[in-house]
Amino acid sequence: MNEQEQLMDNLLNVDLEIIDVVRELSQGNWDSDSLKDQVGDLLKIRDEMVQKLMSTQGDDHQCDCGHDHTHE
Repeated sequence: MNEQEQLMDNLLNVDLEIIDVVRELSQGNWDSDSLKDQVGDLLKIRDEMVQKLMSTQGDDHQCDCGHDHTHE
């Protein structure tokens, strides 16, 4: 697994964890400050991972599908 695939896998795991914590928060009527803090921390981690993933892509806007994903 290359670095980009590892980052994407980690990103998926963080997304799933965010969903679990938000679900737990909603079941508790949004009352838990510690769970709210946990969601905030997870979102920061997620943002950092997305930035790192985007930086590994560099200027190459193509994926393995063969389509040009350049957004001008």
